[in-house]
Amino acid sequence: MSSKERYKQQAAEWIAARQTELVQLLQALIQARSDYPPGDTRAAAGVCLDALSRWGIEARAVCPPPEVRSFHADGVDNAAMPSVIGTLRGGEGPCLLLNAHIDTVPAGELSHWRHDPFGGQLEDGFVYGRGAGDDKGSVAAQLMAACALKAVGVPLAGTLQVNPVADEEASSFRGAKWLCAAGLLRPDMVIVGEQTANQVCCAERAIANFRVTIHGRACHGAMPWQGSNATVHMARFIGLVNDLLAPELAKTAHPYLPPTTLCATRIRGGHKVNIIPELCELELDCRMVPGIAEEFVKQRMEELLGALSLGGSLFGWEVAVTYSEGGLATNTSPDAPLIRSLLAEAGQVQRSAPVLSGYKQASDGRVFAGLGVPIAIFGPGDPALGHSPEERVPVQELVEAAQILARTAIGLLAQE
Repeated sequence: MSSKERYKQQAAEWIAARQTELVQLLQALIQARSDYPPGDTRAAAGVCLDALSRWGIEARAVCPPPEVRSFHADGVDNAAMPSVIGTLRGGEGPCLLLNAHIDTVPAGELSHWRHDPFGGQLEDGFVYGRGAGDDKGSVAAQLMAACALKAVGVPLAGTLQVNPVADEEASSFRGAKWLCAAGLLRPDMVIVGEQTANQVCCAERAIANFRVTIHGRACHGAMPWQGSNATVHMARFIGLVNDLLAPELAKTAHPYLPPTTLCATRIRGGHKVNIIPELCELELDCRMVPGIAEEFVKQRMEELLGALSLGGSLFGWEVAVTYSEGGLATNTSPDAPLIRSLLAEAGQVQRSAPVLSGYKQASDGRVFAGLGVPIAIFGPGDPALGHSPEERVPVQELVEAAQILARTAIGLLAQE
């Protein structure tokens, strides 16, 4: 057995022997409320710092300066949004970053929960609560993996960083985006923790949001022919989106992802029931597979509006991009060493053929895609249960995720 394989085995055994400690770590993270708004991650960051310091891992909490703002006008205090950076330093080799977010969405209507959403209850082999899967299960697994490498004494040829990060649920402006822009994270490869049921994901769609505005002409509701009804024109445009443009975009293909989607999600128009509306606004959500640009989607909507408006003689219109990730989709080759290593170790731990897939939701993978480095998305928990009142993570998946992460880090970073 090679030294690397011996260290992998020791790390996996160390984690298995501390299953109770791992569960308690996840429970403590769930109990440290960090739902957005306000997305206060101070208590959760404290849990992470305590776990890392217990095993002698260098760690610090960092907050974005006040001038760093989200596109949300939420008035949240940046000092309440710390992220954590823990570092295991080795030689001059590559840096592997383990990133997962410590903020969560709100619990919503409490009566819909069978368990206390902030209790972290252990029942029938599952840990329940808001963030159990999205994303504190991944946080706990990543922390335990890093601690295993430290405890076993793995000699590193490179650097392992673990990064429980804030603000992901508010689009990451004060979390991963700021950390990268400030030069606090400079990874050579990244594993983003998200609910994938411990499947390895190598791709993720890009996101863009659009706002379409139609300008008609107001008049009395008793004489609609005197005006130009912006809401009716918008309804016709929505029909064209659903019948023509969305099916066109859905033809785009990727081996591991759903097709590109374009959905009308919010509409506003009119002032009073007896006034023909002069203005109507529509918001649309678009998820684009690699190779589809938001400029193309915007252009196609403009072409449809131009034809529908008879060149502007019937109504005026505007199309604006209200949110953009810069067209960045996560798209790492299945042959990349990071992906191959994760797949191999998942097969070893789970003793079954691993599945390579794509991540259907959104993650900080899009942030790191801008760095041009290999990215995998991986973590415990059923993605269908995220943001739901039944959110939970299986203890077995939690333990196996930590073991797979530790073995992968050893394979990529340990000295020969």
